[in-house]
Amino acid sequence: MEKESGFMHWWNDLRMEMLKLEEAPQIFALLEQEVQRLGFDYYAYGVRHSVPFTRPKTDIYGSYPKHWLEHYQQNNYATIDPSIMNGLRSTQMMLWNDALFENSPCLWSEAQDWGLRFGVTLPMRSPNNTLSVLSLARTYTPIGAAECEHIRLRLHCIVEVLNSRLADIGHQQTTSELIELSLREREVLQWTADGKSSGEIALILGISVNTVNFHLKVIQKKFGAANKTLAAAYGAALGLI
Repeated sequence: MEKESGFMHWWNDLRMEMLKLEEAPQIFALLEQEVQRLGFDYYAYGVRHSVPFTRPKTDIYGSYPKHWLEHYQQNNYATIDPSIMNGLRSTQMMLWNDALFENSPCLWSEAQDWGLRFGVTLPMRSPNNTLSVLSLARTYTPIGAAECEHIRLRLHCIVEVLNSRLADIGHQQTTSELIELSLREREVLQWTADGKSSGEIALILGISVNTVNFHLKVIQKKFGAANKTLAAAYGAALGLI
């Protein structure tokens, strides 16, 4: 009971502190403070956007060594980092170990050389399918089973309030550009995603083929998509259809 009371006290304090902050640097400073309280030297907060598909943009913030982050980005490690790639399939916290980095041994070896030897990563999905991950790392002291559970519980709370506060202040790098579709545009895009032609969509919706094609051109422009198929794919990836 005492442990539960202590946790709720910490959780309420964290939320209240976050609500007071209006600037991203202040929010990340509070995050770093919480990371250190959990016994870690470094943190990285990464945001992987859903589109474009072939080379999705990944923004990284945190206290990792500057030169390591530069090396990481120059080598495009975000495309092979299992702490990110696994986050596309699961929101479970990952404990760093040889098995996790089995398919990216070079990344794992280099990270350890930079002092990032023991760590965890927690991914979280936003409603628009943007993936955010929070990784904590330290140079010394392996993470035991009991500590792992303690970290897991607190990290879920930290990521939730962090994402929420960054969204509240409209932090530009952690939120995808807002794309709004009218009801008719959404209907046209849904039928397009189902493989219907403009003529078939016109019959289904009771409008002209020219009107369908007009809506498709507007939709493609909103997504910056070269064709209607790509626009439909983007719409699905962003949870708009």
